[in-house]
Amino acid sequence: MQISLDGRMSASGSVVALGMFDGVHIGHRVLLAKAKAAAVQAGVPMVVHTFAEHPLKRIDPERVPPLLTTLTERMALIEAAGADIFSAVAFTDALRDMPPEDFVGHLVQQWKPRAVVVGFNYTFGRKGEGTPHLLHELGHALGFQTYVVPAIQLDGRPVSATIVRGYLMDGAPEQVLYSTRGSTP
Repeated sequence: MQISLDGRMSASGSVVALGMFDGVHIGHRVLLAKAKAAAVQAGVPMVVHTFAEHPLKRIDPERVPPLLTTLTERMALIEAAGADIFSAVAFTDALRDMPPEDFVGHLVQQWKPRAVVVGFNYTFGRKGEGTPHLLHELGHALGFQTYVVPAIQLDGRPVSATIVRGYLMDGAPEQVLYSTRGSTP
């Protein structure tokens, strides 16, 4: 897997998976598998485009959650999921204040995506104004497909990094294994 931590790498075609991917739980792995399948079908690399640090660190420092994995651990987990390129950029003030359309414009310029894959609750751009619906509209105008992965549940229970953090804070590591691996506690 190629690694870009400075935002300078690019591709002449790709499928891009967007998200924070903290913990790379089973929901993330479903999203990454969708991106990998689309990349293989298109014959282009799968790019995971994320942030080096949680965006809330710059948006609302009081609400920054403790991260489940280090950047190095995230890279290893994402490589194991089949990513060809891992791009983690700094979440700067300029990025925080960027209109969603500009964020997607930069994404298109850098990675030339054939498809972009996001989770149902992914937001982007200034104040999180960009939604999967807007991404779909922009993709239609800019020539890429948008795949939105719905909320993932195991045995009727939602899977999310927020829930995993809650299990850890409550001292229930067996529930974390369930959420991250899909194995019954």
